[in-house]
Amino acid sequence: MSGTTQAAIDCSVSTSGVGFGDYDPLLATPDDSSANVAVTCTRVILVDPFRVNYTLSLSRGSSGTYAPRRMNAGSARLNYNLFRDAARAQVWGDGTNSTGTVAGTANFVWFQTSQTNNHTAYGRVPAQQNASPGSYTDTIVLTITF
Repeated sequence: MSGTTQAAIDCSVSTSGVGFGDYDPLLATPDDSSANVAVTCTRVILVDPFRVNYTLSLSRGSSGTYAPRRMNAGSARLNYNLFRDAARAQVWGDGTNSTGTVAGTANFVWFQTSQTNNHTAYGRVPAQQNASPGSYTDTIVLTITF
């Protein structure tokens, strides 16, 4: 027999990224920010499934560690991290090294073909780091498993 196979569900993620703005090393409070992570799942075949579970994980970034992640501006470094919760107590990672992932479910009703769920990534740059002037960046890979 021959034929083609098509996945019943397709999911994708998008985010604008976490932007911290200007960092003042003299402030006694951390620099907090957040970003939306949108997960869009689309049913290709309308008969099934009505539900798909997914997991979102984040890479370590250029520092190679979750404790802490580091942004770079040339050879200068600035510590930061990304969290799963607004209290910024649960590091968002891949489930290893005391990190956690974010789980979600797309539930479809009858003839609904697409659903978008929103999650929040909470960022924090700790206070009073000896930071050199510059534009600090890091690249984090967000992976969806479904």
